Amino acid sequence: MWYPEIKHFCPRAPVILVGCQLDLRYADLEAVNRARRPLARPIRPQEILPPESGREVAKELGIPYYETSVVAQCGIKEVFDNAIRSALISRRHLQFWKSHLRSVRKPLPQAPFLPPRPPPPVIIVPDPPVQSEDDPGHLLEEASCADVVLVVQERTRIFAHRIYLSTASSKFCDLFLMEDGDPPSQARDPLLRASSFDACEGSGETEGAGMRTSASDGTLGREGDRDLSGWSRAFESIRSGVMEEPPGYSARRVTVVKMDSSVRPGPFRAVLKYLYTGRLDEREPELMEVAHIAELLEVFDLRMMVANILNREAFMNQEITRAFHVRRSNRIKECLTKGIFSDVTFVLDDGSITAHKPLLISGCDWMSAMFGGPFLESSTTEVRNCTF
Repeated sequence: MWYPEIKHFCPRAPVILVGCQLDLRYADLEAVNRARRPLARPIRPQEILPPESGREVAKELGIPYYETSVVAQCGIKEVFDNAIRSALISRRHLQFWKSHLRSVRKPLPQAPFLPPRPPPPVIIVPDPPVQSEDDPGHLLEEASCADVVLVVQERTRIFAHRIYLSTASSKFCDLFLMEDGDPPSQARDPLLRASSFDACEGSGETEGAGMRTSASDGTLGREGDRDLSGWSRAFESIRSGVMEEPPGYSARRVTVVKMDSSVRPGPFRAVLKYLYTGRLDEREPELMEVAHIAELLEVFDLRMMVANILNREAFMNQEITRAFHVRRSNRIKECLTKGIFSDVTFVLDDGSITAHKPLLISGCDWMSAMFGGPFLESSTTEVRNCTF
């Protein structure tokens, strides 16, 4: 636009073409526009010219081309040095300067420009999910890491986990300890037993009385179904089985517990939800059935929660839930310390550590991917070559 006017009024003046604000080509235009507001209009991406456009215009006019950036302090000295060269060379035709300007070189081409290193990408790490008390609830009926199958009324199967059931219900605790071969009177740890606000109330049953065995070594479910109807009104039988669910997972051994015929699937799921989360839905339609199952399993706190809801005092259940999680934490620590109900062992360079897959899955996304997915670790009981 300016070249014809310059040549008309200053025909002998040397001309160089300079592209300014080189830094905008590599800058974050959104950030630049935010800084320019409201004093200047925003810069649009199509207004930033590539270097080929400047060289093409300079070649058409027959003049040198340079690019500069005051912000980046790039190319400024080259522009001034070559502007001086152009001015001096334009005076060579004068007799006075002819001998003195013989050694002045023509404007030099600009050295290749090395773009500045781009800023590091903005990595936004999302906040970790709040570890609430409801976290274990999503594991209920999850077949990928279950080690217990609860059979209700012959046709309903519910997947569960020994560590959560045993740390919330004394009956499940005794059942799984005896399955491992420990007598009920010796295997029961006072800390693992489910205490309650009305601990003075008992179930009226003699522990271990009337239990009929089907194996000579005193173990449960190792050679078929073990009849439990004489030991507890909550269970009918227990046995050890092999589960190949979900599809694609390796087969693994599980404990199959058949519940009493009076236990119905709907209320029983509400009881299991409490054993996992310590909460009871106030809108549960079958509260009396829930209270019945809670009494069979010696979960007296759940029975008290039902009574509070029926008496329109559900606000008192918050304290019961808090106490539930305090006791659950203490029992889980005891299980971790003694290795009770552990289902995986990490073999390290300086020893081994026993753990529980359901606890790891519910507390760590990395562990959830390893043990909850179709990997070898989901069905093995030992993990080697661990680096932590």
